[in-house]
Amino acid sequence: MIQLFRKIRQKHLIKNKVGKYILYTIGEILLVVIGILIAVAINNRNEQKKLDTQLETYRTSLTEELRQNVTNLNSLKEVLSRKRKSIFNYVDYYNTENPETTILLQKIDSINWSKSAFYTSTYTIEDLITTGNLSLFPKQEKQAILKLKNLQERYFTYETQTIENIALYDLELKKNTDLLFFNGYSNKQHPTVLNWKDNLNSNQFRILNNTFAESLKLYDFQEDLYTRLIEETQFLLELIKQN
Repeated sequence: MIQLFRKIRQKHLIKNKVGKYILYTIGEILLVVIGILIAVAINNRNEQKKLDTQLETYRTSLTEELRQNVTNLNSLKEVLSRKRKSIFNYVDYYNTENPETTILLQKIDSINWSKSAFYTSTYTIEDLITTGNLSLFPKQEKQAILKLKNLQERYFTYETQTIENIALYDLELKKNTDLLFFNGYSNKQHPTVLNWKDNLNSNQFRILNNTFAESLKLYDFQEDLYTRLIEETQFLLELIKQN
């Protein structure tokens, strides 16, 4: 097309038809400009298509990870409920008027007082923040992602620190018992801790009770944390689904 305009322009120039020459020159320029605009529009459309594809890929992987988080959190809440129940089974009997130490020890043996923290599976969020690709998401989705991320960081730090603090009670209990005897490696028990299990007023029982109390506080905190995480995660999942 440009070649045709050029030939016609040269023909009018030879015939000294300046007006038509200028007209065809302008037409040639407009044609070039239109061609450039079309090329830019096509390129922009292709780039936007790539970004849309990338956004959908992120949404797909993020959805899978968020759903896995909800599953894991619900499972952890069930475990917390069983742990709390096992401790209260001991506490309820401990609070009776004349509890027998043998029964208390049996209840202690049945207590699950292990400590664990929740670790998120949302690696996509880390990637989005690190690469700057979080900007691909609409404002509301972006805010929901950042809110969930902030909630995880603020509370997970406290959760881990609390678990470490409770571990100090476990260490204190070990220091106040004869581990060689307790673990069955020796038939003799050190006289300073002899028969502490028969005495509810012993220092060891006090440490045990403190450990259980701190464990219950941790489980209550984790229950609240996991409930909030599930709510925020489900909110984000709903936003992604709508888009």
